[in-house]
Amino acid sequence: MVEVKKVSKSYRRGDRVVPVLKEINLEVGEGEFLALMGPSGSGKSTLLNLIAGLDRADAGTIRVRSEEHTSELQSQFHLVCRLLLEK
Repeated sequence: MVEVKKVSKSYRRGDRVVPVLKEINLEVGEGEFLALMGPSGSGKSTLLNLIAGLDRADAGTIRVRSEEHTSELQSQFHLVCRLLLEK
């Protein structure tokens, strides 16, 4: 199961902040299939990267199989990955 609640994400381009996702909500049940469709730049890959834990949301909560992916947990995950890659 995947549950996305009020997830927002933006990126910086120079001194501009570019909002990509604004308070997105999504629920995908066990065994369900989902297709993400939209024009280039609409946030499809960003959403998938957030769900996979490859990127951090600015706000909101993501749960995958009852495990919560919060910004704090993802920061710890990225720190561990960096430490492992440095060895």
